[in-house]
Amino acid sequence: MGKLLGKKKVVLFDIDYTLFDTDLFKESQLKKHSVYEEVHTALNKLLSVADLGIFSEGKVRLQTKKLKKTDIIDYFNKDFTHIVEAKEKELKKILQKYKNAKLFFVDDKLTILYKAKMIDSSLSTIWVKRGPYAQKQRKIKNFVPDAIVGNLEEVVSLIANY
Repeated sequence: MGKLLGKKKVVLFDIDYTLFDTDLFKESQLKKHSVYEEVHTALNKLLSVADLGIFSEGKVRLQTKKLKKTDIIDYFNKDFTHIVEAKEKELKKILQKYKNAKLFFVDDKLTILYKAKMIDSSLSTIWVKRGPYAQKQRKIKNFVPDAIVGNLEEVVSLIANY
């Protein structure tokens, strides 16, 4: 577990287009469960410097199946796993849970990172710029995420060196 002046580091990941290759899943008529190439290596490295969790949108059963079928579920602390119908509705409550930690929020949706930063300016937002949401995303006035990455390998050094 990572420590930061008495505060532990916690990384919350979105699932789709961040960890999970959702394009492949859709192209295979929801049959192929696969994470991006760098995911296992990155999560393994991050485990030594932080507690890992999930903050994702969708049906709990389907999202959990994605984590299990890709063998990544064990990287994540069960108490830090939040799969909700609508992130925006739960955002404030979930972020409040980590007020005593150094929180890193990793997502492919810039809008949710922006809303999270408005609720808690001390968290670090990391935008994974892949997938359809990231490609179509327009700039948000007066907001730039703390980091923009193309894959999770880039996240490792950001968090390890923080």
